[in-house]
Amino acid sequence: MEYKNLKSLKEHKAAIYALCQAEEEYLVFTAGSDRHVILWNLKTFTAEKVVAKAPTTIISLLYIKEFNYLLIGQIEGGVHVIDLELGKEVKYLKQHKGYVFDLKYLTTKKELVVSSGDGSISIWSLPDFRMLYQQQLCEEKIRKMDLSTDERSLALALGEGSIAILNTEDWSENNRVINFSSAVNSVRFFPEEGAILAGEKNAHLYKVDMTTSVIEQDLAAHNWAIYDIRFSPSAKFFATASRDKTVKIWDRSTMKVLKRFEGIKDQAHTHSVNVLLWSNFNNYLLSAGDDASLKVWQISED
Repeated sequence: MEYKNLKSLKEHKAAIYALCQAEEEYLVFTAGSDRHVILWNLKTFTAEKVVAKAPTTIISLLYIKEFNYLLIGQIEGGVHVIDLELGKEVKYLKQHKGYVFDLKYLTTKKELVVSSGDGSISIWSLPDFRMLYQQQLCEEKIRKMDLSTDERSLALALGEGSIAILNTEDWSENNRVINFSSAVNSVRFFPEEGAILAGEKNAHLYKVDMTTSVIEQDLAAHNWAIYDIRFSPSAKFFATASRDKTVKIWDRSTMKVLKRFEGIKDQAHTHSVNVLLWSNFNNYLLSAGDDASLKVWQISED
């Protein structure tokens, strides 16, 4: 395998917290504390345009291709819904009192899930954006969520040091894994496998069996909190991002680190790495963080 920093893209003026896929595989959105949403072209490695400007810091983004909507989750607990075809805001959702940390869309049910720093999630129907349900899961932050491939289960990283697994059919809680020593910041389902990866505030990475709720592996993966986890398009590898300024590439089958992007030699991040996206376009791994840069990593799996 080969690992290379292909580009370091700088257009934001402050920390980047959000990164998501746009309509085409070669297009992505980024946003953060400068309150600008930027559309990037991975063919040309250029910032195409500022899509939106928000009144407060942006924490999360979600593009819903079915409706051509861009959702912008903010620090004050609201979600701005931008119709990209019309080029304007069509809805503002305000149900939460804490940061909107994550957004997920269920294509099978046409429902939106919003997770917040107030410890709750809210469920909304689309395209009318009618609030269906709100559930309090803990008293701490809910930083990340992940949907299973079949969209029947939703995993939530809870700041109280646990993972909740919800049944998306009726939003009942199927299970809760509680054997963690600190806040869980990130979760990711193993593709086609009954397991979950969890990244903890104390820098440990866990592999959890969903059926038994048993922690199968506990790895001292980073030096600081783990903020994001992403599988490669082939699902043979995954990446982790951390406050320790590093991005790590892991072999899924062995759970061993293959590459650590760190320091000047790797043209790595100089501050916390907050978010990842492993694109189907050229197998590019994208990372962004507090240094206001979007980095494009070329990962050759040959």
